[in-house]
Amino acid sequence: MNNRQLKLPPWAKSLSARLLVLTVSFVMLAEVFVFAPSVARFRIDWLKAHLDSGYLAALALEATPDQMIPDDLERELLSNAGIEAVILRREDRKLLLQRDDMPAKVDKDIQLTDFSIPMALMEGLSTLSQTENRVLRVVGMPSMAPDFEIEVLVHEDRLTEAMRNFGWRVFGLSLMISFFTAGLVYFALNRLLVRPMRTLTHDMIRFREDPQDKASLITPGDRDDEIGVARQELAIMQQDLQAMLNQRRRLAALGTAATKISHDLRNALATSMLMTEQLAKSEDNEVRAVVPRLLSSMERAVYISEQTLSFARETPPPRDLATFTLIELIEEIRDQILLQKSETLLDGTMAKADDDEKNCPARIEIDLPDDVTLEADYDMLFRAFSNLMRNPLEAGANLVRITHKIRKDASNGDESDKARSFIDVIIADNGPGLPEKAIKNLFVPFAGSGRQGGTGLGLAIARELISTHNGELRLTATGPDGAVFTVKLPIGS
Repeated sequence: MNNRQLKLPPWAKSLSARLLVLTVSFVMLAEVFVFAPSVARFRIDWLKAHLDSGYLAALALEATPDQMIPDDLERELLSNAGIEAVILRREDRKLLLQRDDMPAKVDKDIQLTDFSIPMALMEGLSTLSQTENRVLRVVGMPSMAPDFEIEVLVHEDRLTEAMRNFGWRVFGLSLMISFFTAGLVYFALNRLLVRPMRTLTHDMIRFREDPQDKASLITPGDRDDEIGVARQELAIMQQDLQAMLNQRRRLAALGTAATKISHDLRNALATSMLMTEQLAKSEDNEVRAVVPRLLSSMERAVYISEQTLSFARETPPPRDLATFTLIELIEEIRDQILLQKSETLLDGTMAKADDDEKNCPARIEIDLPDDVTLEADYDMLFRAFSNLMRNPLEAGANLVRITHKIRKDASNGDESDKARSFIDVIIADNGPGLPEKAIKNLFVPFAGSGRQGGTGLGLAIARELISTHNGELRLTATGPDGAVFTVKLPIGS
């Protein structure tokens, strides 16, 4: 057995590492959809805050008797507000507060009263990626005086710098949240999934190295989730597999012993049959009367020995292919079976050649075409069909009906004329049917016999011989009215 140790991947390539990377990536991807609205909201709040600062600066100008203030105070008010100029419009007048070096032109007008989410997102990303220092005229209503309209002039580089600083803070916070969330998910899933899967893998490797060691069986846990169910099912499968391996080992030892016994028994029976044939020449009528039954019993013992020896071969013998018609094969088998059935009467006397029909209660009806040709090993199929036709008669049936059905191979869905044809040979009887134990172990050697004293090798050998010819043997039906077997064979070459 191959004891190669399965090498688990390093941590960098493990399921745990992939889980950690995927969690961080997915959280960061989710943060992208949060980042754009956050930056757009920050831009609007920054502009509104400068509108309010401009309004406060204008109020200082309005508080003077002649709306005039010194130049140094004016510059200080505008500098503290972070703006270049402010215009406050009232119903009867307009107040203007501006620097001496106020920009000569305005590059962009911004109406805070015209707000829409798509526009805010686009403008926010545009400002964030801006490289020029544009002059912005912001028009809106201050939060402290919503009835008045105010205009302020600001340089965009301040807004861009503030937005970028805010973006880096959001990115850092998102990264922290991502790693924190990924860590929680990683440790939770590592405990719930990865570690149990690694333990299950180690248990499977240990069982593979020595399937017959009871210590290598998986012990089911208390988990009732999918992994727990998988562990329980795997434990049951290992127990069944171990039981099957033990049974196979015992059967192998038994088969070896039976092969040796059958070989010696067949030789001894051959000698006994020769001596029994000499007894048939005895002048004593009672001795001659028991000879047919004795020969029949010996032939049966030889037949069982030959079956055992044949099945003990590791592989089927090579096929000796020949071309012949199916009906000639089946008719020869029928004639042999009926001849053997009619040779010995109940009183032990031999039947006459012209009295077979009256002395043999069994009937074999054949409904097969004359032109169905097989390219196969004649002796192999003779043995397979002989088992299938002989078994029901020995189990109590007195009628075996053989019919057929020709069809194209439906396995590949090819219905063309070039598709290979197959024939289904249907073997039905009127016997008592198969018992439940025989159905469960139908093709299992030494276990699938349907009659008292059977070895269970007949169907196993028949199936093996038919499979050698790319055919198929299956039980179609069984019950109190009899059993039906179907043999599928390719026609011609």
